[in-house]
Amino acid sequence: MPMSCTRRGLLGLVIAASLSACASPAPKVYTLVTVPGTAVGGRPVTASVAAVDIAEYLDRPQIVTRSGTVELGVAEFERWGEPLGNMVQRVLAEDLTRRFPAGSVVTTSRTLSGDEAVTVELAVARFDSDADGTIILAAQWRLQRKAGGRAKIETARITRRPADETKAAEVQAMSDTLGELADRIAGGLSAAPKRR
Repeated sequence: MPMSCTRRGLLGLVIAASLSACASPAPKVYTLVTVPGTAVGGRPVTASVAAVDIAEYLDRPQIVTRSGTVELGVAEFERWGEPLGNMVQRVLAEDLTRRFPAGSVVTTSRTLSGDEAVTVELAVARFDSDADGTIILAAQWRLQRKAGGRAKIETARITRRPADETKAAEVQAMSDTLGELADRIAGGLSAAPKRR
């Protein structure tokens, strides 16, 4: 016996509802941004930010958070717009341009001319949110002058609470911690050991 129009209509609605329930949401894509900072005094310098050494658990398209002491959460549909190490390198170079003495030029190693007077190296051990939402940036940076002398090496652990519980606020807080790191690196520029 042929199926009635009403039954066919109901079957079509059930199939459509099932397919829409299985459809994946479109991923949201985020980027770190530069933040304002105070320029340090002194003569202009040329500097390069070397490729950033980032912990492997962070080296993925998805944004990583911590849901406990040893448990990591991966937000499948909340992603970075570019590899995190490349983005940190690029944004740090932009942040440093705002903080180094006026007239300074800061590039990334991909645009390295070989004539930069200072090289900034960064190793990021942690850059994610804690279980309570606090952003934690744990890193070591090295400031080396081309002229020689001892490199200035420092470690930093910077925390910041997002303005609210949205992913956008979390990413902004991450940008703020990177800006604070740039403040510390710029502050260390004048104190970096020079060749005698």
